[in-house]
Amino acid sequence: MTEKILIALKSIGKNKNRNFLTMLGIIIGIASVICILAIGDGFAHTVTKGMGDHNTHNKVILQWEATSDYNTDGGFTSNDAAVLEKIPGVNRVKLTSSIVEAGAKVQYKTKHVSIGLNKQPKHLKLIKGNYFTMDNASNGIYISHDLAQKLFKKNALNRLISVDGTIFVVQGIYSANGMTYRPDAYVSKGIFKQLFASQLSRDEVKMYIQPDASKKRIGKEAVKKMKKMGEQKDTGRYSVSNPDQISKQFTKILNGITYFIAFIAGISLLIAGIGVMNVMYITVSERRKEIGIRRAFGATASDIRNQFLIESVVLCIIGGLIGIALGYGLVAVINAFLPFKAVITTYAIILSLSVSTAVGLVFGFIPSNKAAKSELVGLLKEE
Repeated sequence: MTEKILIALKSIGKNKNRNFLTMLGIIIGIASVICILAIGDGFAHTVTKGMGDHNTHNKVILQWEATSDYNTDGGFTSNDAAVLEKIPGVNRVKLTSSIVEAGAKVQYKTKHVSIGLNKQPKHLKLIKGNYFTMDNASNGIYISHDLAQKLFKKNALNRLISVDGTIFVVQGIYSANGMTYRPDAYVSKGIFKQLFASQLSRDEVKMYIQPDASKKRIGKEAVKKMKKMGEQKDTGRYSVSNPDQISKQFTKILNGITYFIAFIAGISLLIAGIGVMNVMYITVSERRKEIGIRRAFGATASDIRNQFLIESVVLCIIGGLIGIALGYGLVAVINAFLPFKAVITTYAIILSLSVSTAVGLVFGFIPSNKAAKSELVGLLKEE
């Protein structure tokens, strides 16, 4: 096998330019597949990671939805939470809101801007200023770069702004253009709870359950109890939220789109395969003398077929390796412009090499078989 591979490399090296042009289609096709899969995998990883922030491990989320537009401020009460805590398998219950931000109006001198704001997160990457956890009574505020541009032309740090009549000091500026959603501003948890939390209806309940408890059973029992005892049962309906299922469905759809686009890119590999077949036909025609001599010295039809088939496969694998290297370079460039990081996975590499090998086998077989079936007498007569 090693000897046949060396012969194939030597043969490919004799016609570098022609073989490189033949490999060009494979190189472009494989590089395209690598880039498409990397972007798809990177996007899926980013989105599922974001969904993972709503970790549902050992947690059941119950939601309330108003049946009328006139009752949108309803939800769960402390009495509802007490009922849910009595369900066997539930450790504790927390009332939350599906709305991620409160509304407010910001004023700086004569400028007025309507914004959405929330309590500060644990981590926040700033482009200006230093991030730290503010105490509950702090009047500091972190604002987005877009809001800073609307209010101030420059030097937004340490400026005083009014938010719904309360004065805040700008502590830092962050970018809100990434994949993770960001409101226009963040304030301390204490201030948010004191001034803005009343805007958010408690339309969700997070039930933290015991590790061995059945999420399905607890969810069904919780809905049943709320339909019977919930204080807002007449103005809304209760259901179990299942972010895990949403995440799985989203990933499934995204993978389908990625594979479809990769399939389209694979068409270039089909065209490249036709080019490989063509060049192998030319190679077989050019080397009929060599085939005749080898057959005269005892080489079997199988030896001849395998030799040209290996040459076809080696040609495609070399193209595939160059395509993978080109794909790495393109993904590095693409990452400079994407709001998320494209990721080249191991399976993308394996898939690319498998496709390259398959192209060599499929499109190299017919020319190789033709060479194997050449009659010795005919070959010698040509000489």
